[in-house]
Amino acid sequence: MQCALNTNQDKDLTSINQMNAKFVSTLWARNGSVRKSTVMGFAAAAALTLLGASSSQASVIDLGAAGGYSILTYNSSNVSDSAFQGGPIGVVNGNWTQSGGGQTNTQQATTVFLSPGHTNGGPSVETTVFDAAKLNASWSAATALSSTLAALAPTDTLGAISSGGTISKSTVGTYVLSISSINLNQSALTLSAPAGSTFVLNISGNVTLNGGSAGNGILLAGGLTSSNVIYNLTGANSNITTSGGGNAQQIFGTVLATGANASVNLHPGAVLGEVIATTFTSSSGALVSVPPMTSVPEPSSFLPLVGVLGMVVGGSTIRRRLAAAA
Repeated sequence: MQCALNTNQDKDLTSINQMNAKFVSTLWARNGSVRKSTVMGFAAAAALTLLGASSSQASVIDLGAAGGYSILTYNSSNVSDSAFQGGPIGVVNGNWTQSGGGQTNTQQATTVFLSPGHTNGGPSVETTVFDAAKLNASWSAATALSSTLAALAPTDTLGAISSGGTISKSTVGTYVLSISSINLNQSALTLSAPAGSTFVLNISGNVTLNGGSAGNGILLAGGLTSSNVIYNLTGANSNITTSGGGNAQQIFGTVLATGANASVNLHPGAVLGEVIATTFTSSSGALVSVPPMTSVPEPSSFLPLVGVLGMVVGGSTIRRRLAAAA
């Protein structure tokens, strides 16, 4: 298989205006047709699926009961001046604490699911729904999926990534990347593969993205969309932290951080996909925006992902160039 890491980065992505839903939709369009993960009710072991073999079909990461949220978190939040679009917020056994930021339903989720006995401190546009059963099922599905993904055999072992570049695949396939950490400053890591491919990034350590220059973070190219990519933080204390003005640091894909002390911290930053994290914090105009939901394909079009992970994709070789760790 091919894993080419180079420094020819795509710097054309425009920084996100976190309070402009129309601009976010345009940004989605620039990154290919989007298919959002849909709540399927499958067991977590079967939750990750790959659409049929045609290269014209985009792969879909299905989160089961954990899908469909913009934010799903276990602890009380610490959120200010941030926007959440494309799905409800879910807080398991904690309070939703949010101050500042846009107050319209184009900038905020309109529903916050809470466990009974907890409070919603978000803007008035949000409606509170108490549903312990839904939240418990969602969190159980998320933690089970994280464990399932962590156990997958890697197709590529990359270690610590400390410089920008492109991880490029020339053939449609499912790629499991084993990564110890990602630490980027004013640079971008781009994942590239043809439409129909899926990337699973199992990250044992931390992801740190710093800097305010537009077009940085973890970006996508080729036929990939956010629905094709999942970042699975496998360490009990793993975290994702972004900083830099204007949401210059962008992450395309689903973030899964369910360890006991795992966290996602956007100060600021933008995640174009769902965030599932034990602890979630954000500030300074941070944005989480998921793609619009589409119809579910017929069951006959699904191929279980776990069953094809051992497939060898022909016609590619491994080429890797990593900068020495700082």
